[in-house]
Amino acid sequence: MNNRVMEPSVTGQQTDSHGGFRLERLSNGWLVGRFAALEVVGVSHLVTTRQGPDVQQVRHDPASAGREIARLLNLEDAAFLEQVHGGEVVMCEQGGCAGFADGLVTARRGLAVLGKSGDCPIVLIADRQGRAVAFAHASWRATVARIVPATVHRLVSLGCRPSDLVAGICPSAGPCCYEVGDEVRAAALRAVGPHAVAFFHPSGSPAKYRFDLWNASMDALVRSGLARASIHIAGICTLCRNDLFPSHRREGNAAGRFAAVVGLPLG
Repeated sequence: MNNRVMEPSVTGQQTDSHGGFRLERLSNGWLVGRFAALEVVGVSHLVTTRQGPDVQQVRHDPASAGREIARLLNLEDAAFLEQVHGGEVVMCEQGGCAGFADGLVTARRGLAVLGKSGDCPIVLIADRQGRAVAFAHASWRATVARIVPATVHRLVSLGCRPSDLVAGICPSAGPCCYEVGDEVRAAALRAVGPHAVAFFHPSGSPAKYRFDLWNASMDALVRSGLARASIHIAGICTLCRNDLFPSHRREGNAAGRFAAVVGLPLG
């Protein structure tokens, strides 16, 4: 991808990712996000915004959106999931819909895996040795179902070592805005463990909490064996920056989706 133009730093709710998440303008006019840490690994990846491809196309026709993104990344095709907010992880070796699950892994070069989001964290994971890539759709329900550890486990089954994995936690509803009820907190404490109490902060409303899904995903990755220094949070809240990213919390059922994509390059 040539003729890239760096965009100014994103304002609003954003933290230092230390993985160098940035927005850049591509030669085709799209504004996309990238993690410097994943670029160092040598994988092809990007996070789309409202400025290409169309967020409704990503939601309703991910096959064609995925093929367009794959071409832009010099890859052959893209695979995606019908995301169901659970803990299942599947493998794929060809483009198109790979099934009903929330984690998708591939070891095939030239094939991208594409996660869709309208507030939920998409966690992109790549192996420094080039064995495989994956994404986990870490919504609160999938987080409670332990989707991130399950995705890492599937990568390990392919010969990846956790110490060789690098992860990028993409823009999503941030701890500044993501309010949930006491039932969500209780479900997380039951399924994830008592340490999950650290991910919830009183919101000021009775029996309401702000759920820090960013740090919940980071904690799950660390507990799965990744080095903390290998995990990078984009730090952009989709509710604060609804101008850049679709948000189900802001827009309801009409919200589109953005895509987070990673693939092993050809050759």
